[in-house]
Amino acid sequence: MSVITNKKVMLDVRDIMVVANIGRTNAYELMKSGEFEVKKIGNKFLVHEEVFQNWLKGKPKTKKRW
Repeated sequence: MSVITNKKVMLDVRDIMVVANIGRTNAYELMKSGEFEVKKIGNKFLVHEEVFQNWLKGKPKTKKRW
């Protein structure tokens, strides 16, 4: 049985703006920079919260297994 929480798993540009304390243009540039893996769904850019936190901490980008 899984527990549902209100914590976001995927962060969008607005979340990146708040966490990194940057503006919208810089947030979009960061999401498009290739520094970490980003998913684009429709017009929305999303990054996994753990991936972004690891990037902020300076941990190296993880490689895909496939």
